[in-house]
Amino acid sequence: MSGQGSTSSSWKLWAVIGGLVALPVCLCAFCVVSGLGATLLGTVGLVGLIAGEVRPAQEAAEQFLSALRDERWEAAYARCAPSFQRQLGGPEELARRHGGDRRPVQWSFSRRSVEVKNGIRQAHLEGTLTTASGEKYAFSIELRTRAVGSGEVWEIHAFRTDWR
Repeated sequence: MSGQGSTSSSWKLWAVIGGLVALPVCLCAFCVVSGLGATLLGTVGLVGLIAGEVRPAQEAAEQFLSALRDERWEAAYARCAPSFQRQLGGPEELARRHGGDRRPVQWSFSRRSVEVKNGIRQAHLEGTLTTASGEKYAFSIELRTRAVGSGEVWEIHAFRTDWR
């Protein structure tokens, strides 16, 4: 009988040692996994927040570029801020600068940013565009918001291509 007691004690001892080792390992694994989960959720939330800030500006840029592509010079000009309109001089100048073989037909954005300066939200978008002649160029569009009624509208403040 004394042999059975020592086997039972030995088993209990190993069970306690195993439990003492397994408990911290499981706790550490839980902390790592939950920490990664929280980090992942935080990152996804931040990316969503940034995308939500950039999306309206990018949509305004898309509408401007689409108007250029479709040769709707008045519509493209109307999307420009008054200061950029004065710089352009009119829809005819927009057509002269970005019409014909230089008319954008396809584009993609590679960089997007939104910031607030002096209480005004500003966006800067960069990418590449393909012209009607098939050539590819880098471009950038700067946008700013303007208050309209109880909301705001994004306006094109500058449009630059690397052919200039």
